[in-house]
Amino acid sequence: MELTGICNICGKAAKMHTCSICGTSVCSQCYYLDPGVCVICKKRLKLKKKF
Repeated sequence: MELTGICNICGKAAKMHTCSICGTSVCSQCYYLDPGVCVICKKRLKLKKKF
């Protein structure tokens, strides 16, 4: 079953993925498959690694 909806980051209607950190529903363009996180959480992870 494929879940479709509106991306909570960019607003596009598309197939949805759920971020494993924040639980936000996002489209494929706003989602990283490998870690399973949205673009916002990915940026936060990068910032934490710098400190």
